[in-house]
Amino acid sequence: MANYSHAADNILQNLSPLTAFLKLTSLGFIIGVSVVGNLLISILLVKDKTLHRAPYYFLLDLCCSDILRSAICFPFVFNSVKNGSAWTYGTLTCKVIAFLGVLSCFHTAFIISAKCCVCHYI
Repeated sequence: MANYSHAADNILQNLSPLTAFLKLTSLGFIIGVSVVGNLLISILLVKDKTLHRAPYYFLLDLCCSDILRSAICFPFVFNSVKNGSAWTYGTLTCKVIAFLGVLSCFHTAFIISAKCCVCHYI
């Protein structure tokens, strides 16, 4: 960027230990709840035979997508915050993680709209 300044880096890296702890605790909680909650719902959907219908397959797909996003994208953000909000993984990894995050959002929007269309006719 043309107007990039290193002063912004110093502001992000000079956070208090309490702020860093709160951010890391919140991110860890989000990762854990997301993975465990979606995993439990997925197990329920697979084991209960009465839920083997189209709307629940869409829900299972959303759970699997959210588990992958939480397990792949969030740990990179977690480590970035732990390193003082500095991205240490390189440009390619940044682009791949950003792509996966955006792909997950579009996938979720597509599945929700498909679910509404399919379930309307069932």
